[in-house]
Amino acid sequence: MQSNEIEILKRSVERERAARKQAERILESKSAELFQRTTELKVANDKLEQLVSRQTSELQGVFENIVDAYVVMDLEGNVLKMNNPAEELLEHSLVQEPLNLNSMVHPEDAEKVSHYFAVLVQDGSITDAEIRIKTVSGHIKLVHINASMIFDKADKPIGAQGIVRDITLARREHEKLMESESRLSKLIANLDSGVLLEDENRNIALTNQQFCDLFKIPAPPEALIGQNCENAAEQSKHLFKDPKSFVLSIDELLANRKTVLGEELVMDEGRILERDYIPIFIDEVYKGHLWTYRDITLKRKYRKSIDAQRQKYSGIIANMNLGLLEVDNDDVVQMVNQRFIEMSGYSEADLLGKKASDLLLDKNEKEKIWKKNSERSKGTADSYEIQVITGNGEQRYWLISGAPNYNINGELIGSIGIHLDITELKELELQKESLVKKLAKSNKELEEYAHVVSHDLKSPLRSLYALTSWLREENEGEFSKESLSYLELIEQTLEKMEKLISNVLLYSSVTSEDDKVSRVNLDEIVRQLISLIHVPDHIEVSIKKKLPKVIADETRMQQLFQNLLSNAIRYNDKEKGVVEIDYQIQKGMYQFCVRDNGIGIKEAYLDKIFGMFQRLDNDESSTGIGLSIVKRIIELYGGTIWVESEPTKGTTFYFTLPKP
Repeated sequence: MQSNEIEILKRSVERERAARKQAERILESKSAELFQRTTELKVANDKLEQLVSRQTSELQGVFENIVDAYVVMDLEGNVLKMNNPAEELLEHSLVQEPLNLNSMVHPEDAEKVSHYFAVLVQDGSITDAEIRIKTVSGHIKLVHINASMIFDKADKPIGAQGIVRDITLARREHEKLMESESRLSKLIANLDSGVLLEDENRNIALTNQQFCDLFKIPAPPEALIGQNCENAAEQSKHLFKDPKSFVLSIDELLANRKTVLGEELVMDEGRILERDYIPIFIDEVYKGHLWTYRDITLKRKYRKSIDAQRQKYSGIIANMNLGLLEVDNDDVVQMVNQRFIEMSGYSEADLLGKKASDLLLDKNEKEKIWKKNSERSKGTADSYEIQVITGNGEQRYWLISGAPNYNINGELIGSIGIHLDITELKELELQKESLVKKLAKSNKELEEYAHVVSHDLKSPLRSLYALTSWLREENEGEFSKESLSYLELIEQTLEKMEKLISNVLLYSSVTSEDDKVSRVNLDEIVRQLISLIHVPDHIEVSIKKKLPKVIADETRMQQLFQNLLSNAIRYNDKEKGVVEIDYQIQKGMYQFCVRDNGIGIKEAYLDKIFGMFQRLDNDESSTGIGLSIVKRIIELYGGTIWVESEPTKGTTFYFTLPKP
């Protein structure tokens, strides 16, 4: 067994030796192949460097002075040679360390570079290639490349050389120029003027749709580019009222080559065009001309209308019954009309160039004018009264409406005042104030008198009522039915008389002086009234929607609605009576209505029911004062009341109260 094992071990060692020798032979073969390829590459690089060195040596003077960057690289992208502009462009020097151009390609342009390199290898050159690079310093640049392959003597490519230009700024400027041209084209296309640009040979370089529309050309503007305009005037002259003059004017303008602006042309159909002719010179060399045409028909009509209006209003200002005064920022008079001259008692010569305040006002009124002028400087316009002393020494009252005056540039240059002589009105106002004071005193005395009279009248009434009660008690069982009915009639008359006196007193006391105004909730007031007053079972009183709040005296509002609701219930004769309260908002006011389906009101009474002591159908239970009180309360708060009614169908009272 040992000899067999030894034999097996020997054979294993021999196989291992054979395998090792085989591996050594393969390794020697690969090493030789790699050495050969390395040698070939070194030879190629040496040849490339020699070729570059030789070519560079031959062209040294050229490349030292060339403005553009010049770069030589091998097929792997390694830079072998570059001039100073190339170092500035790439921000790198080969003296510092080697440079591979592939590492500088912008990642987004890698595919584009691969395409350019394939074309370079296939065709031997590339032109107008544009790529982005990232310099060593991190700057992104757009470069333009023209390159060619470098071949050895056996026409085998060994490298490439090229001219590289930095076009980053040029491209930005080009884009800005294109944007500017685009904006200019859009501007011209949308101008309200017809534009025609011709070169020195009268060929159309630019036009717009407005030009085509003005001259009724059935073609888009772009279709006219390049067409010659030598005979354009002859072809278009029929559009103008004076064809011959139109043609001659164009010939004259083209011959003189001088700018002419705002020339008016009348077209045959009545439209008016305004034409500008602008010759174009570059370095004193004529390069063409620009025509612009504008339709000013409406403008001309407006101008005529404005001239007519100016003349009309100048006449009005000169002759109106209001004094017109224009002053500058220092209150110096610039212009007056005839009425102001008459009002002031001074001549135009006396006023112009002077301060109106010095001529017409005393010290106190001057301070008022100075304050108003200060407000004018802030753009404020208002009306106010002043007291003046005219040139005749007469004291007058003027109402002035003043406003700031601006020039065409929006600068404040003074103020304009309209003056109305209100002396007579002022005197009437003073008289009115005196009368109002007297009237207030009289009303106060009348109210006091009413209280006294009311008390004095009620006292005997109460005494009479007490006497009838004693008379009834002392003669109980002795009076006949007829006598008792007389006593009842006396008592009813006394009650009615007392109620009448109370209502007269109430009517006389409805004044604003006694008001205790607050925010009154009408919805609560009306609902409380409905629960307090007697409402028969056959009558339904309803509020259509929640009533609003008003600023008023709560007691007055109770009196108002109580009178209206009581009337609506009292004069309802239907088996199923209806009384409705509703409101709506009308022009900043609350408009209320109290509607019923009762007996209605005859048309003859509609204009009388709000008067004192007016009753419906001689109703003995009514004093005829309730609606008068209602009307007075409503008018006290600035409202109005009216009625709509139809006999047997019902009545609706409408009234308004201010909305807070």
